[in-house]
Amino acid sequence: MDMELEKRYRIAEWIAEQIAGILSEEEQALLEDWRQASPEHEEEYERIVQRLKSDLRKVRMSDGENEWRQFERKLVRGRKIRRAWYYAAVISVGITVLFGVLPLSRPDHVLPLAQIESKGIKECKAILILGDGREINLTDTTGNVLVENEEVKVSALNNMIRYDEKEVTNSLTEEYNTLIIPRGGEYELELADGTRVWLNSESKLVYPVRFTGNSREVQMEGEVCFQVAKNEKQPFVVKTKDVAVKVLGTFFNVEAYPEKKDVITTLVEGRINVSDGERERVVEPGQQIIATGDELLVKQVRAEEFVSWTRGICFFTDTSLEKIMEKLSRWYDVEVVFTHPSLRDAHFTLEIKRYDNISDVLVRIEKTERVKFRVEGNVVTVDE
Repeated sequence: MDMELEKRYRIAEWIAEQIAGILSEEEQALLEDWRQASPEHEEEYERIVQRLKSDLRKVRMSDGENEWRQFERKLVRGRKIRRAWYYAAVISVGITVLFGVLPLSRPDHVLPLAQIESKGIKECKAILILGDGREINLTDTTGNVLVENEEVKVSALNNMIRYDEKEVTNSLTEEYNTLIIPRGGEYELELADGTRVWLNSESKLVYPVRFTGNSREVQMEGEVCFQVAKNEKQPFVVKTKDVAVKVLGTFFNVEAYPEKKDVITTLVEGRINVSDGERERVVEPGQQIIATGDELLVKQVRAEEFVSWTRGICFFTDTSLEKIMEKLSRWYDVEVVFTHPSLRDAHFTLEIKRYDNISDVLVRIEKTERVKFRVEGNVVTVDE
């Protein structure tokens, strides 16, 4: 487990135990030290406490007596049973689903989830559209030279496309290629300038086979992560339908799916300038900027979490189930249906390996006893 995440996991448990009234004096002191270490820690503490208390109120209002009887059957009886139930409820409302823990119940009804098969296999599939309109299916292509001319060589190797620019520099025309990633797929790309690009499911990138002129400009939709090769004479510009991100050399992630209003850009290293045509903001490492169409909102985040998908690890910190299931639907190419609108706003903290079988991921979420999943074919139904 990542050291930073392990520490946050421990902090989350302490906060839950503090609310439940069972935090030891030693742990209370450590939690207080952590809170006082920075204003950001105190802000996160208050946010988690308010979220837990809010969700616990919903639990009590929804079906308090049934919840009590259910937990009473599972926990050891004794003087602390009500505290234990309260602690279990605090945990279950979303703070330590991390790594699928909390062995209060281990559902035996996993057979419906097992109907989803072969949904944990990494699929590096993509379609490359060349400048002349030809299409190349990259799913089964590896170790091949796809295109070679006097200006550039394009090859596919180990689930990655690489553009190698040749010495010829007198061409005045720019040829553009398009890389399209379907649902359930992903792919990597190295552009002619050395910039590395990771494309997530349902994403598209339009780019020149070699960069000419005063800037390096690409267009995208979906979710794409860039590690830009530094070139002060040629700033790198990423354009979506609503914003332009300008950089010299940096590492950042952009999420701009067509069906979503917001464009979310997260910076890991370097500096970027984000513009929506009317407003402009400079973003520093560890910041995320959200273009809503009406404003540019900047907030502090743990930026590494937003690019970890490129390494096959995905983090969700206090994230709504709606957003989690949106990601899962793209990664595993399934349709998600919610039976009750309120379930969309249930929040969870979760770490998964990108290529875990989806049934394993759903079972871990079910262990909180907040939701249940039914699977019919390629449709996942979220129920109470």
